[in-house]
Amino acid sequence: MEHTKYRVWLISIVLGATIFGIFYYMYMGNQEKTITDGTLVYQQEWNLEGDAFA
Repeated sequence: MEHTKYRVWLISIVLGATIFGIFYYMYMGNQEKTITDGTLVYQQEWNLEGDAFA
């Protein structure tokens, strides 16, 4: 009987973490973020010849 309690508790914790992970991924994973740390060019524009100028 004692092992059954631990097994149910462990399964519920794993299922809860899985459900939380899915919702977290769906909410935070779909948001695009602009990474500017470590980049030297903030925004790049192109002319008709394909040369870059800032």
